[in-house]
Amino acid sequence: MSVDRLSRRRTLTGLSTVGLVSVVGCVDDTERLTIGVGPSGSRSYQAGHALAVAVERHSDDLSLRVESVGPPSQRLYAVDDGTVAGAGVDNTTLYRASEDRGVFDLDPIESLPYQGFAYGYREQYWLAVDGGTTPASTAEFGDRVVYPGQPSEPSRLVTEQLLRDAELWEAAEIDNRPREALPAAVDEQAVDCLVAAQHVGRERTDWAAAVDEQVGERLAVVPTGSAFQTAIDDAPNTVARDIEPVGWETAGLGESVAGWAVPLQWLWSPTVDADVIAELTRIAHDHSETLRGVDGLALDGNPDGLSQGVIDGLAVHEGAADVFSERDESNSDREGDATD
Repeated sequence: MSVDRLSRRRTLTGLSTVGLVSVVGCVDDTERLTIGVGPSGSRSYQAGHALAVAVERHSDDLSLRVESVGPPSQRLYAVDDGTVAGAGVDNTTLYRASEDRGVFDLDPIESLPYQGFAYGYREQYWLAVDGGTTPASTAEFGDRVVYPGQPSEPSRLVTEQLLRDAELWEAAEIDNRPREALPAAVDEQAVDCLVAAQHVGRERTDWAAAVDEQVGERLAVVPTGSAFQTAIDDAPNTVARDIEPVGWETAGLGESVAGWAVPLQWLWSPTVDADVIAELTRIAHDHSETLRGVDGLALDGNPDGLSQGVIDGLAVHEGAADVFSERDESNSDREGDATD
């Protein structure tokens, strides 16, 4: 084990002594699990607390504890190290870990967690700040200043991945300023094109509101173009999607734009019992109203939405897979009844 890895494990251990002894345990016939999420206010933090409330209300056998464990990469290491039993992680981070990319190149995950069920989707699409002509598609990024997101953020990582796969990265002039500096940059016409990111649901981000206020009347949608669309379709961590733009009151972007979505999943240690993950998956399916009462951006419990986040070729936890199969069989039976 490397010194850096050992240091990180000590850091994770220091997050919560209670968390370490309650990752997976059984007290008074109640199975107790600790899951890793991001900081307060993050998407995984909100989703984790909603799931914990749903477990408390709808399970007699489980108890879920939520622990803030840094960025998505640290959460994967925390599952691998046994600090938490599961974690909320976006599919780009999971995919990069499976391919030993980025931070995982120097410090690979020894045992990838198993996939569970989705708790959300981060949607992204291209906008142009029209200073004369709006590009007909991403194929015209070659002579533009393009803002693909703040460096190191998950939304930037997937955008850079897709631009490189579409062979558009080297041609564009990439802008790397922090997200909070973006409104001023677009107002000064220092950025021509930018990627917009939002979570599924009605959520208005601060940066989008500022951009909309300053240059909303000059914003226009950029079609993906054939090469970029092929990159979306071929990427294991993205889903092509028609997106309803959120947070734009001045900009006239229309009711939907073509873009891509990155699933956000609950990932589980292979050591967690299949019956436990099956019960958690059923709760997400059957009690979405409880989840949405706590987390307004929670998914609606549709089986396709919860299972669509699975990356082909990576292991799915047996408990989640069993519930997905149950729901598929149930849907097939109902469709058969309807045609009889």
